[in-house]
Amino acid sequence: MKNIIEYYTSNTINTMKNSIVLFLFFIISFNTFSQGVNQRVNPKDQRYKDIIKELGNPLDGNPIMIINYMGDKTGSYLWFFNQRKAIKPSYLSDKPTDILSGIYIEDHGGMVEKITFKDYAEGLAQPEFLLDYCFVKDSDKDGSPEFYLTYFMNSDGLDAKPLKVIIYTMKPNSYTFYKSKITAYIPYQEEDKYYTEEDTNFKQLPTLIRKQAQDILTKIKQKDIL
Repeated sequence: MKNIIEYYTSNTINTMKNSIVLFLFFIISFNTFSQGVNQRVNPKDQRYKDIIKELGNPLDGNPIMIINYMGDKTGSYLWFFNQRKAIKPSYLSDKPTDILSGIYIEDHGGMVEKITFKDYAEGLAQPEFLLDYCFVKDSDKDGSPEFYLTYFMNSDGLDAKPLKVIIYTMKPNSYTFYKSKITAYIPYQEEDKYYTEEDTNFKQLPTLIRKQAQDILTKIKQKDIL
């Protein structure tokens, strides 16, 4: 009888342990998915090759990075960052490039364009993505993520150089994108001063989103990488 009791007690404890582990795994998985999953995909990654093979490249030039964002309420987004040979005369670099970006939502085995962006190399100006500061995040926790695009307009240094953060936002339960922008001007002459400009849409963003964009500019300025 003692052995039988010990057997059933041991089995009950093991069953409870397994149930607790499964419950914790479910909670962690649910929270991770509900917060959105970000995947930064580079040309060397297999995921990159799969995306290009299955869905193609929707923009001119070549993708230098793709961000795949998936959320339980937003679906799956693919955000392309492309470079192409400059189409306008440019003299700052031996190989000037334009930059292009596009956000697409996956739909029935294809992609639906939501919003696109491009900027051109021209004269003594060369736009450059700052990919480490391009990301997707739900800063204000409203269930709709923001897409932060950061790029720098390099030039000959005679004038202050613009560092721009573009924020694409969606209203809750909506798939329409809205564009906002904050620009910092990086001085390269002693008489110039660092300052920022905000467009009208940026001023209307929630405080947490504005702070996130401002923090991007602050971090880049502090690192002195430009």
